[in-house]
Amino acid sequence: MKNVSKVLALGLVAALGAVSLLVAGEKAPIAGGYCPVAYVKMHKAVKGDPKITSEKDGNVYYFANAMAKQMFDAEPAKYRIAYDGWCATGVTMGKKIASNPELFTETGGVTYLFSSEQAKAMFDKDPAMTIAKADEGWSKIK
Repeated sequence: MKNVSKVLALGLVAALGAVSLLVAGEKAPIAGGYCPVAYVKMHKAVKGDPKITSEKDGNVYYFANAMAKQMFDAEPAKYRIAYDGWCATGVTMGKKIASNPELFTETGGVTYLFSSEQAKAMFDKDPAMTIAKADEGWSKIK
């Protein structure tokens, strides 16, 4: 019972944090604030610093350090996060499903995020087909 209470309390804190961002008029960062450069260069999910940011195409990005921000600002297309950070497999079904920024596949400088291990496994079975379907789905739900 204590664990359930802790989980509910953490969920409430997270929800209130998201509401405070919206109330303050701040945009939530793409990919939950994870660094887009780290996905490509380090092949791992690294939480970005909310004090080191850039905005591109209406999305706010957080970076692990100033060097990552410089790299992104110089060549943002190299560090693109697909579908504004929504689950790539969900997008194939025409749905915007929240992703877990720690579940990702990076391919050709594009990072694809997923909502679950199963969604990632489906993508990884046939990335080219999944990307084609997701691109088509994204054009309809964007």
